[in-house]
Amino acid sequence: HIVDDSGARAAIVHGDQFDRFAVPLDTLDPFMIGNDYERRLANASPAAPPCATSPDDMAVILYTSGTTGRAKGVMHAHRALLYQAADTNLATEAQASDVMLATTPFFTAGGMLRTVSWLYLGQTMVIHQRFEPERVLDEIEHHKITFTTFIPTMLQRTLAMIESGPPRDLSSLRRISYGSAPVPPGLAERAMRLLGCDLQQRYGLTECGGQATILTPQDHRDIVAGRNSILTSCGRETPMCVIRICDAEGRSLPAHEVGEIVIESPANAMGYWNQPEQTAATFRADGVRTGDMGYLDADNYLHVTGRKTDMIISGGFNVYPAEIERVIAQCDGVELVAVVGVPDAEWGETPVAVVVPHPSYTDLEALTAELSTVCREQLAGYKQPRRFAYRNELPLGPAGKILKGRIREDLDATQPDAVIAHQQSAD
Repeated sequence: HIVDDSGARAAIVHGDQFDRFAVPLDTLDPFMIGNDYERRLANASPAAPPCATSPDDMAVILYTSGTTGRAKGVMHAHRALLYQAADTNLATEAQASDVMLATTPFFTAGGMLRTVSWLYLGQTMVIHQRFEPERVLDEIEHHKITFTTFIPTMLQRTLAMIESGPPRDLSSLRRISYGSAPVPPGLAERAMRLLGCDLQQRYGLTECGGQATILTPQDHRDIVAGRNSILTSCGRETPMCVIRICDAEGRSLPAHEVGEIVIESPANAMGYWNQPEQTAATFRADGVRTGDMGYLDADNYLHVTGRKTDMIISGGFNVYPAEIERVIAQCDGVELVAVVGVPDAEWGETPVAVVVPHPSYTDLEALTAELSTVCREQLAGYKQPRRFAYRNELPLGPAGKILKGRIREDLDATQPDAVIAHQQSAD
């Protein structure tokens, strides 16, 4: 799909991946194959090739994860890439002396645009081809890594490796940036203790350059210390972003009212490749309509409640899965959770929590009782899951986002006796 949609005329493919991509790429024009990067670099001309590119010309097309359909090509201009790099480096307090470990795919916004920000400062970058916790720890030790990016599942697996393996010298590591999902306070405390470094969370999307808010290291320390008001937050605006919450008519909403998140930034993309109607709907003069729902609190912290398309309407009430997920994720027995809506004859839709339990929790009936109690204590009746289903893993997209459509399909196909369920009243 991406080759056909983009109209690409050449491909750059890693040598050990060539056989895998040879057939999908056979429609491209002939191109030269070279395996020795260092030799080609040594023989290259030091002079820059002639180029008539304008700062506002398209520099790159990044394809979205396609969690709601076919992946869309997002066009970014050269000027926007520089704004994205500067914004990222300001928000993350990056230093030219940092040694970065690249752990996320370069075809994602987080991977590719983060790479541009590292190049912007001339930092050293170590490329990690395939995530393996033990190799990540080896590279932190060997290369004296100071900064890296994870998704929460990668963080969990790395911490488990530290706890079960030999002592490591991770003293060079000063910060880990993560996205795709929030990290529960227990996991944050464990990470800061075992890794001895700061954590920061970022929120963004391909259409806005991958990053629009930062939950800072100090915010994480405050959460671990008991500051519950920002527990569900993904932070405040980065230096170059302005975030508004809007209703369906585009009117700005006051603090604590849920609406669509709109991002205004010079780092925003130009639009969607070959999709003028979707470009017009998403990229407006006053900012990008993200399709994410959320609210700003009185201190301007952003709280994301979920995708528009993920909202559950149960008995006439709007139910936002992210609120339920954050309550459940606080429990020690939960490694990962996703809440989806399923059809219900009485309520229209009802929330179901799909949980990946921690390996140490083998009594799932007891875990279900614990999760039910937590939900009753912290959620209104119509928000409480009617069922808890347990899985060994959840389907993830290339950028680490949970594929809720796949989860709904799985629940539809699962026989009732194959799911550990717990019924709750709607009161």
